[in-house]
Amino acid sequence: MAFDVEVLGVVIGMMVLANRLVAALITPVFEKYALDKFWLMFVSWAISGVFVWLTGVNLFASFIPNVLIGQILTAIVAGGGANMLHDLTDKSPDALVFSGELTSSEDGEDAG
Repeated sequence: MAFDVEVLGVVIGMMVLANRLVAALITPVFEKYALDKFWLMFVSWAISGVFVWLTGVNLFASFIPNVLIGQILTAIVAGGGANMLHDLTDKSPDALVFSGELTSSEDGEDAG
């Protein structure tokens, strides 16, 4: 599956923008009122849907002939991407530490 690079760049930009908007405007409200963060994904999809509607971008134009379905899927990708970016960027530093043991070839020693 090969996507148009320009459209893919726009969708990635929407992912980042939706992620920043959710992190700055919506997540603090969820935290303040102890709301279930499960719903953040749907908020991200809604924000991305607005962006897709405003720009008319369709990531799946060459694969799906129906424009509306392509735009809905594009909004899902952009909104889900924002949620994924949010999940990746908001991890504690301890969660990113590798906990496995190094083998002799990985720690710089010569195995032979």
